[in-house]
Amino acid sequence: MMSLMRSSCLMFRFAIKTEKRFYEFSYVISPLEGNRLLHTGQYLFNQSKKQDKEKNTLMTYVFENTDKKQKDTFLEILRIYEKEKHRRGHLTFIKIALKYMEAFNVHKDLEVYKALLNILPKGPYIPRSYYQTVLRYYPKHQDVATEVLEQMEDNHVIPDRELEDILLNTFGKHAIPLKKLWRMLYWMPKFANLNPWPVSKPVPKDPKILAKIAIHKISSIDVTSNISEFETTDVEEDEECVEDTWIISAISPIQKDLLVEYSRVKKGESVYVEGPFKVWVADQSVDYFVLRGNIIDRPKRNEDIDDVSNLEIPFWKNEVAIEPTVHEQEDGIYFAVCATGTSSKDSAASWIRCLQIDNPILKEIPILIKLASSVETELVALQDSKKRLEAREAAE
Repeated sequence: MMSLMRSSCLMFRFAIKTEKRFYEFSYVISPLEGNRLLHTGQYLFNQSKKQDKEKNTLMTYVFENTDKKQKDTFLEILRIYEKEKHRRGHLTFIKIALKYMEAFNVHKDLEVYKALLNILPKGPYIPRSYYQTVLRYYPKHQDVATEVLEQMEDNHVIPDRELEDILLNTFGKHAIPLKKLWRMLYWMPKFANLNPWPVSKPVPKDPKILAKIAIHKISSIDVTSNISEFETTDVEEDEECVEDTWIISAISPIQKDLLVEYSRVKKGESVYVEGPFKVWVADQSVDYFVLRGNIIDRPKRNEDIDDVSNLEIPFWKNEVAIEPTVHEQEDGIYFAVCATGTSSKDSAASWIRCLQIDNPILKEIPILIKLASSVETELVALQDSKKRLEAREAAE
């Protein structure tokens, strides 16, 4: 049994007195000592938290206020941190370094990822027993290492055996980061060269080169497509539509034949210059325009080619169904595609002027420029097309 007794302590007004005698003595348990330990622990915890916050601010300052943001500077920051005698906050430093890798242009460099994972000490995080392995020994450290591998995967950086040795010496063979690394080593080389439109590394930054790659990617559905390069300054018919920029255009002989057929079958109907739309070349986007017309009605024969219940001999039949080309889709016929330096209405009009040189049939077809934006869709007619449409409305 215990009873309360008054205490002279300022923090606790009462102490605890035991009524049961131990070795014929009664004991008074004062909470003062426990209270002092509690407050000392809280003070040390708050001081440690404050120091960690100041250290995080210092780490961020080092990355942000570096004059030369390049690979050598980034590696030098990692070396300075590794040389610290009593270094703390490995996980925080690695997380901050991951955020600034793209700013230093090292987010696709395998050597930098190795140096980053080498910061973790070797040995202490390896589990020593079965239970430590099952319960994920040092889970936060394993999660941070997994984040590094995920960023490598997002940036298409294929690991090597040296990185495997680093993780093996850091976490042991049963750790989650090592299992993820093994999956990356198996799958990433298989998918590395499967892109049918490969892009050189590093990815070119010149917009004209990117436009050529993008137009080749779009027009590769037809192997007969011809890619041409124009300058808007070469167009002198309509000075209002001329801009000092380049145009990368693609059109195939099949599309030229479709233009002639369209002008004959859909006499008087307009074709549209639509865009700009986006296509991605690696991590760079390119805007492009398309020249599209309404679909041409063709006779369709919906037959089941596997049905052999009613076989017919087709040699004495005069019915011929023309198979639609790859350029005839459900939403219309695509006659040409292009990318311009400015992606503007004037450059799109200049593209049509350039196409009319080799395709004079376009001078007889009304052409409308249909510009798509996030706010509204703007419809503009070329000058000669506008005159043709006005004459047609007056005749009606």
